[in-house]
Order: sequence, then structure tokens, then C-alpha cells
Amino acid sequence: MENALEIPSGFWEAGRGGIIHVANIKGGVGKSTLATNLAATLSKHGPTLLIDLDIQGSAGAALGVGEDAAPKRTSWDLFRRRFESESSVSACLETFDAAGFFAKLEEKAMSYLFGGGSVDDAIVRTTSTLHVVPAGSGLFNSPRGYLYGNFLHNLGVIKRRYKYVVVDTPSVWNRLTRFLYVNSDLNLIPVTLDALSTNSFKQYLSHIRRLISHNSHVRLRIVKNEVGRSGDGSRPNGKTRTVNVNRRFLDSLCEQVAVHNDSGLALLPRSIMFDLEIPESSAIRDAQDAGKSVHEHGGDPTVAEAFDLLAQNVQYVLNGIPVENISVSALEGRVLFAFKAAAAVALLTAVALNPAIPDAAAPRPVAPQQIAERNGTAIVHTFSRGENAFRMAKHAISVFRAVVPSQKEIIQYLTETIDAYNMTRAPGTPKIVDYSRIPEGTKITFYPPISITNKREKALAPAYKFFMDMIDDPYPYVTGDWCERGTGGGQPHYAMDVAAAYGSDILSPVDGVAALKTEPAGGRTVAVMFGNEVISFSHLDKRLVEEGDTVKKGMPVGTIGMTGRTSGPHVHIMYGITSLSRHDITFAKNNYRVTDPKYLFYKTAFGETAEDESSLSQPRYPALPSSFSILE
Repeated sequence: MENALEIPSGFWEAGRGGIIHVANIKGGVGKSTLATNLAATLSKHGPTLLIDLDIQGSAGAALGVGEDAAPKRTSWDLFRRRFESESSVSACLETFDAAGFFAKLEEKAMSYLFGGGSVDDAIVRTTSTLHVVPAGSGLFNSPRGYLYGNFLHNLGVIKRRYKYVVVDTPSVWNRLTRFLYVNSDLNLIPVTLDALSTNSFKQYLSHIRRLISHNSHVRLRIVKNEVGRSGDGSRPNGKTRTVNVNRRFLDSLCEQVAVHNDSGLALLPRSIMFDLEIPESSAIRDAQDAGKSVHEHGGDPTVAEAFDLLAQNVQYVLNGIPVENISVSALEGRVLFAFKAAAAVALLTAVALNPAIPDAAAPRPVAPQQIAERNGTAIVHTFSRGENAFRMAKHAISVFRAVVPSQKEIIQYLTETIDAYNMTRAPGTPKIVDYSRIPEGTKITFYPPISITNKREKALAPAYKFFMDMIDDPYPYVTGDWCERGTGGGQPHYAMDVAAAYGSDILSPVDGVAALKTEPAGGRTVAVMFGNEVISFSHLDKRLVEEGDTVKKGMPVGTIGMTGRTSGPHVHIMYGITSLSRHDITFAKNNYRVTDPKYLFYKTAFGETAEDESSLSQPRYPALPSSFSILE
């Protein structure tokens, strides 16, 4: 199913803006993360203001608004003061705008009572199109009745200057929260898929339903946020089972929508879940540490793509267009039908004018994998005596699907691969009856798996290749991906594991300086320090460099081994960046915080500046597709 929206021409330019309120009564669901990155995404399509009403000030800090950049006013002044609009009393008189005249008089009077000034005094400009009103200590106070009037007035002033206004709020249910629900164009609720978040949301939803029953214009949408990438649903136990159950519960939620037609009025259900998931990624935390949005900081394009898709969904809701009703126009449909009809006539004509040749050999059967094959999407391998087919299957799955498969999935893939071979083999070629005993000299083609899918393979496959290319072995495979929280009760995994033949060389992906370490868990380890970053390789059999050696990109630094605690020959690849707040690993007295090694690939592939013109025509790293959807 294609989940990416078809964007009509002029979609962003002609689209309505509005106030987007981000709220949830539970903390720790990524509310501020969603608000800041949504605002940054929307700012690419129109002037955007982020208002931070959370006393913690997380939204402002995530976009680099520190104490040194704090303005004279804060978001509390949106309640405490009545800022002046751009219109004047004389202008209202000249245009005979009576309503505007009395509104301006009221503004003058209220500004005299509460304090006026310009809203610019409360705004920090982070980019040319993204501005922030940061939180302040005044938010410890609770707004009183007349202060809400000031806030509404100031929102009106702001809306005349900004297309989008995103409001981040504290994790409470009080008068302010209800006020924002009623006075916003769209209310977004981020929900994680763990049990505590979903149970809290069920209680929260009962309050919201009561509010909506008295305010039918309130628009609500739910976003599945910080969704772990490791669980694929094939093993329904532990945390994975909880995630799947909560996902089904959230997808079942709907609202009643009034539809007018010639027969009268009908009430139809419409999902209030956006059909997308914001993936969990250490790149988000790294961007927040740097005071930037994920688009500006880079690191993980799947996360940036997720926020792009979220912004599209938000724009459709603001425009009042049901997402599920978007399709090709009637004219496009007629053109498509005419094209298909013409193609059918041409095919029948060709068959009629070209009768079959009686002595022609019968066509070879075609396997389903061959039908789906595109250029460059098959691996042909000739087996030597006693060679392990499981290794080839794991390599192919890493290349095609960029996942770490279960034993069951490997067997399923081997079965479909051997079935395809037996179905399409040349006449007289014997069948393969046991995939664990493939005869010497047998040439088998490995196609992309049918039984294994990965929504993010377009983004992750180049990253997997980046790490497999560090091993001088034709058929390496990834046995462990970065996992920050663990799944199904398992332990987190702070590295990328790549398996290969024992003794294979490990090649440095960067220039740097070598550092050595030996530990009970990691065994023999070699690290390459470069700038404020480090990449390390553990479980080595041999180390090919000494402490302090200069390392060049592509140079062998060690060999695949089994030192330390390991169940098979592989290399444990860790990546760290210098941090003042947390020290996870130390090499040569330098302290680093460990983060997802895939960040190094994305940073290198997309953030590197060519040293000379000749390097522009020869990209050093595999390019990602020009566009992809995290839900493909």
C-alpha cells in the first residue's frame, strides 16, 4: 500500500495555515520533539512561529535558544501584556473600518492597563522563516480570566505575520489546556506505543471527548511517536506484543464526520490517527544536543522524511481535505483508461499478426522473484564444496532488506530461493533437495526476499552497505543493529555487528589516529579517532596498527576474530562523539558519548564537502533514492 500523499500543484503555496497545538497529559512521549521538528518542517513552506508554553523550556532549548539569546519578553507576556497590532487608529478612520477602529481603541486601553509594546520583543529568530517565543519563569503562574483575552488578542497579531503557529504545552489537563484545544485549528497528541503511555492516553481521551461534546469544531489527530525500529511483529511476545496491541487500539479510533449530499446528511467514521509513525532515533537526541532540528542537523533521513510526511498530513487537515479521498482527477482517470485500452488493442493485434513458430522450444518457467527483479537486484553465486547456504542468505537479506532476520525468516528465504531455482533450472539439471547440502559448482541466484519486508529498506540499505564494505570479504552480513532501548525485554545494543570469515581484514572508513584497548567483553579493540569523533572495532583476532599510528581511509586496522565475549566471528563497530554531559567510552584519554553508528554514514554521505571539482563526479558513498517514504 502506498502511504505517501500525492501532493497537488501549489499545495503548500495555496494551503491554509493555522494554529497547531501539541499536547499530552503524559510526559516523556516526545511532545516537544514533535513540536520543534514539525515547526521546522512547516517553516520550509511558510513563516512559522513556535510558542513554548512549557515551563521546562524544552522546545526553545531544542532549537538552540539559550539564556544568551533570550529576548526581553517570554511566552508568559503573551498573557500578561497586550501587544500592539500593525494597524493604526488613523488608518481605520481612513478606510471607514468601524470594527477595526473600536478594536484599536480597545487595544490601546488594554495596553495602558496591562502593558503594550511590540510582539517582536518576545521573538527569537532561529532561521529566516522559523521564529520562537521561548518559555519564562512567569509560566509558574496560572492565567486568570482576563489574561486569556490578552492571549487571544496576541494570537490574532501573530497570525497576521505567520502562516503557521505551533504551540508546545506542559503535560497537564487544566483550564489553559482546554482553552488551547478550543482555540486551535488542529490539536496533535503524540503517543508512544508502550503500555504506560497508551493507558494514560485512554484516560486523557475521556476528558477530550467531553470537551469535544461541547465544542464540536475541535479537530484532533494522534501521532504515533518514537516507534522502535527493531520489532517486526514476527515474534508476538514481551514488548513487541504490547506495541502491536497498542498500535491496533490507536488505529481503531475515529471521529464522526458530517457528509452532505443530495439525499441529506450522513455521519461517517474517519480515523483520527495519522497513517505514519515517527521512528525512534538517536539522531533526534543528537540534533537536540546541538540545538537544531533533525532537518538542519542531519544524521537520519528516515526521521526527516517522517516529519515531512507529518507536515503534509497536517496541511491536508488544515485545508479541510480528507486525506483518504485524495486521488487522481476524473480527467486523469479517463486518460489512464484510454491508455490501457489502446495497449490492449495493440497487444491483440501483435498476437494476431505474429503466429507461433511450431518448432520453437517451450519457454522456461519464471519464478515470482524474477518477475519483480530489476537491474542490479540479484546476487549470483557459485557454491564451492561444503559452503554454507545460510551465510549467503544472511548476506542477501542484509543487502536487499537491511534487517537482522530471525532463524525462521532465514529458513523461509532459503526455501523460496531453492524453490525458485528448482522451478527455473535448465532441463537435465538435478533438483536441490536439501539447502544445507548444495552440490559443488551449483550456481544460484538470490533475489530480494518475498517473505521479508522492511518499510525503511531504501534508507537503511545504503547504510548497511557502508558497514559491510568495511570488511574485506565478498559476503559479510549484519548480525546486530543499533538498539537503544532493547525489544521484548532484551538488552540494548549500542553498536553495529558485522559477521564475516575469520581473519578477514577490517578497513577504516576514515582518516585518523589509532588507539588500542583490550577488555573482557570487547576483547582486542582498535579505535580510529578523527576530529571530535571516534569509530572502534572489537573482538579482533589481530591488530594491524599500534597506539598513535596514523590511519588512512581504506587501510586495514585489524582482522575478524572471536576475542572477548562473542558467539561467532564478527566485528562490533561502535561510534562516539565528544560530549561534556556523558562519557560512555574513553580512548587515549578522550571521552566520547556512544551514538548510533549509522549517523556516521548519513553524516558522511550527505554532509561531506568535496575537496576539489574532480571529487564531485565521483561520489565516495552510495547515494540514497531522491525520495522515499518511511511507510513504503
